[in-house]
Amino acid sequence: MASATKFMFGTDFREGSRKAAGEAELAAARAEGFHAGQEQAHREAQSQLVGLTGQLARSAERLFAQEAARMAAIEEHAAQVAIVTAKALAGAALAEKPLAVLAGAIREALSHARTAPHLVLRVHESAVEAAEELVRKLAAEHGFSGKLILLGQSDIAPGDGRIEWAEGGFVLDSQQLTALVEQAVARVFGHARAEP
Repeated sequence: MASATKFMFGTDFREGSRKAAGEAELAAARAEGFHAGQEQAHREAQSQLVGLTGQLARSAERLFAQEAARMAAIEEHAAQVAIVTAKALAGAALAEKPLAVLAGAIREALSHARTAPHLVLRVHESAVEAAEELVRKLAAEHGFSGKLILLGQSDIAPGDGRIEWAEGGFVLDSQQLTALVEQAVARVFGHARAEP
């Protein structure tokens, strides 16, 4: 009987050992599966994160491009408003004081041409009388004793004029000034250009 007990005990022991070894293998397999699952989940999460980061970067680029386009449009509009406003103010000033700019140019010319033998002033034909009175008054104020020649021309815009003397001259051309202002605005704002 002792040998039968021994045998049973030995079988139970081996069976228990195998069972314990199976459970250990099962636990190791579960742990390995768990770690493999974690790694796969980590890889998938990283892949999703990279994808989302790419989408976010593309969205940000689109938003920056849209904002840049919006700012360019605002700048262009501001430039156009500035030019239109300047033209309106210039037109109002010209209507109120049509010879104001010409008076300043005549004063400047007389400071350079005080001793010149003659001074020629070309204005629009509708402004000859007013310009004649103005140039005679300013010539007397500046001590100009040369000959004053005043010519009316239809190709000169109202408010514009040309002042000439032997050593120099001035040209007042509002269209040329407008073109220069528009060029300056275009240089500052890129392609901004006001409509006429």
